[in-house]
Amino acid sequence: MEDKIRQQKIKAFIMGGVAYLLGTILYDALGYKKSYSREIFGLIFLVIGRSLYDLYQYKKYPKIKEKEKQLEKDERLVFIRDRAAYITNNIVFAALIIIWFVSIVKGNGELSDYVSCFIAFIFVVMELVKYYLSKRI
Repeated sequence: MEDKIRQQKIKAFIMGGVAYLLGTILYDALGYKKSYSREIFGLIFLVIGRSLYDLYQYKKYPKIKEKEKQLEKDERLVFIRDRAAYITNNIVFAALIIIWFVSIVKGNGELSDYVSCFIAFIFVVMELVKYYLSKRI
């Protein structure tokens, strides 16, 4: 059953990529200039395509969706997911600090200000989430 879930997630990822490419190709085919609108159009197709694919999967395989919900509550998987999220946050913070340090050394004050604000924003959000989760438990 877990193999079917994994295969469906891979198919959903591929479907998202195909929908994004279809959106950008359609945007180019309509004759518009290449700009940021092209990516936004592709992202809109990505959201629509993934939503339709998820709806199709839910209607065709309702037992697999129930099994997914059951696996989400598995304590081992929750621990692994939380640990991966913690490591990812540390990597993102390290990358942002490196970018901030390089922007200061290069003398790009505007970029260092933006990165500083972004670091502060992420830090505040993480602390609020920790506070919320500690109250919830």
